[in-house]
Amino acid sequence: MEQIDIAAIERRARQLRAEEIRRIEGLFAERLCVTGRLAASSLFSGLLALAELLRPMFSWNPQDRAVPTRSSRPKIALHVRLNRAVRALFAWNPEVHHHL
Repeated sequence: MEQIDIAAIERRARQLRAEEIRRIEGLFAERLCVTGRLAASSLFSGLLALAELLRPMFSWNPQDRAVPTRSSRPKIALHVRLNRAVRALFAWNPEVHHHL
């Protein structure tokens, strides 16, 4: 009967355990990176939507009293702007990379 080398079995078990821990850490890091990108993209979309909502408040000029004409820029209703802002927050597409 062959003798069992317990020390070799323990070394191999430790090696396999270390490899598995490294693999799990790599998966965790990859998923954390993707989640961070999603969160950053959503935050950026939210900030852009907030900027679009606040822009009319800070761009008003009391001396700018031009008579409005039909050809002037159309006013966008508040509910339309809010709808666009909410859609921008949830319209993330991982295949589209605008930042490159």
